[in-house]
Amino acid sequence: MDIQIITAPLIGGLIGLITNSLAIKMLFRPYKELKIAGLRVPFTPGLIPKEKPRIAHAIAQVISSYILDQDTILAALASDSIREAYETWYTQKWNDWKASDLTVSEFLQRYHLEEPADRLEMKISDSVSNYLIQLCKEEDLVRKLIEQMFEQFKDQMNPWMYKMGKKPLHSALETMIQQAETMIAEHGKEYIEKYIKDAYEDLLDQPVSEAAMLLEKNIPDLKQQIWNKYTEFVQQKVGKFLSTLNVAGIIENKINDYDLNELETMIMEISKKELQALVWLGGLLGMIMGFVNLIF
Repeated sequence: MDIQIITAPLIGGLIGLITNSLAIKMLFRPYKELKIAGLRVPFTPGLIPKEKPRIAHAIAQVISSYILDQDTILAALASDSIREAYETWYTQKWNDWKASDLTVSEFLQRYHLEEPADRLEMKISDSVSNYLIQLCKEEDLVRKLIEQMFEQFKDQMNPWMYKMGKKPLHSALETMIQQAETMIAEHGKEYIEKYIKDAYEDLLDQPVSEAAMLLEKNIPDLKQQIWNKYTEFVQQKVGKFLSTLNVAGIIENKINDYDLNELETMIMEISKKELQALVWLGGLLGMIMGFVNLIF
């Protein structure tokens, strides 16, 4: 039996194993350019170290354009799994609050929310008072209210008496309207803010359980409203933020910051099975070529 029938495929397979294994190694090694007598040694540095900036840029563009694009991130933030987690959390917390024996004030203290709650109360108080005063001014509510009251008073008067005192009554009406408008302009904000502050202080003394049940009764779709506000925030605020965030640049810089040894280890761990398959495939092709050489 001709020994070449055995040795040729074995040698071809061995060459295939060695060349493919060497080719994979040369993807990373050497990390730096080598020179002999001032001349660069061919294939140094390795392909990935040599092309690292270009590869990093290409990977970053692919990820930011097709994998982590803005629409994908926004969809993930409002996905069904996120909503399911939110609804589970909401139900659990709401049940805990309805069974709580804490007051609202104690609840805020426990979670260190006193200052944010106080700031929110002040902000709401300022906004509501400004809105109501502006509304009174724009809609002329003071005049309309007093005139309506005057008409009801007039209807209850004796027609003869009204006719006799019509002029002074209308004069007094205008004076009353002007004084009421002046009082609201000067002290309306103060009165409204005091009313809101008193209501807020009463709320602080309420049990959390009662406050939660009252809120649930008055706003039965609160869970849905919170979710709607969250998705609106994601679309408007987070979307605007992502449009200014250079995702590609972040990814590219992160890849470029990796040490070549770390990068090699990471890639080898990710694709170890596939690269090993390429080595064995090289051996198989080498054996096949060994048989082919025997034939031809």
